[in-house]
Amino acid sequence: MNLTKILMYLLILAVLVMGAMFYRFVLSYLVISLILAYLLDPLVTFWQRHHVPRWFSILATYTSILMILIWSMFRLIPVISEQGQQLFDLIKQDRHSLLEMPLIRNIVNLLQGLDEKIPGINLEKSFEQFIESGKTFLAELPQLILNNYQTIIGAISFIVTVPVISFFLLKDGQKLKRMFLGIIPNRYFEMMIIIINKIDDTAGRYIRALIYEVLSVGILCSIALSIVGVNYAVLIGMTAGIANVIPYIGPMLGLAIAVLSILISGMDYIYILYAAIAMYSVQALDNNFLYPVVIGKAINMHPLLVFLTVLAGGIYAGILGMLVSVPLAYLIYSIVRVLYSNLKQFKII
Repeated sequence: MNLTKILMYLLILAVLVMGAMFYRFVLSYLVISLILAYLLDPLVTFWQRHHVPRWFSILATYTSILMILIWSMFRLIPVISEQGQQLFDLIKQDRHSLLEMPLIRNIVNLLQGLDEKIPGINLEKSFEQFIESGKTFLAELPQLILNNYQTIIGAISFIVTVPVISFFLLKDGQKLKRMFLGIIPNRYFEMMIIIINKIDDTAGRYIRALIYEVLSVGILCSIALSIVGVNYAVLIGMTAGIANVIPYIGPMLGLAIAVLSILISGMDYIYILYAAIAMYSVQALDNNFLYPVVIGKAINMHPLLVFLTVLAGGIYAGILGMLVSVPLAYLIYSIVRVLYSNLKQFKII
């Protein structure tokens, strides 16, 4: 290996390290753009197969997605927002009557007993502080956003930058891949082609499948809960769909939100059974049909490992971290497995 190639590798490594240290937001934009490119690639390829230039295929796909987003802004998002506001108002208005319900009363008594056994916890005071903090935050959120110009600039930057980066990844992805392979030594060239293609295929299929599965479960839950007469069905259904990315925990979280909405709405307890049947039916359909067909192979992770992964994601990045931790861990595991098997096959390790 000559000195020029060694210097090139060192330069690339230095750029990557510097980028990771000082430009984490750029890396986050790049990762999100890459995910968007993976999601849109099948549509772009579909248009291209019908003898449409690739650049025009990308623009046509962007236009289609934009129309869907505009429809969601005027149709779907207002419904979810209204149901969320109604649910929050109901919790504030009927808080005392909610605490008098037998099921909630038993939970409160259990917490009070725990409070007495473990001095210093003061669960009731902690809960009161949590509620008040939540109210204050929600009340001041619009003004905080308006006063924080950096948030607005960041949002505009995100909306503009991510689609532009995704456009070039979709348009020139193969050229970028060839440029990368051009600096690979000949002895590793064949191996790197195989590894890159397998990682590209694995990551693309998994990211697309996960999004499709979340949307499918969210829509099915919304329909099922609407059929059995549960209030706030769209809000609960879409929340359950998003939470479904967390194995074991997600389905239980969706049902818990449905039960809570039934209790605070003053509906008959029989609706808890209806909601459980509706959610279980969707979950059974997902486990036996949607997940195997869409994703191909279930995430084979032990429940304890899932819990620890979700916990780590929550500590590092809050609620968003909890949602993406398991899919991200599985994706990294899949990539490492491809790397290991091919490095072993080519006797590198």
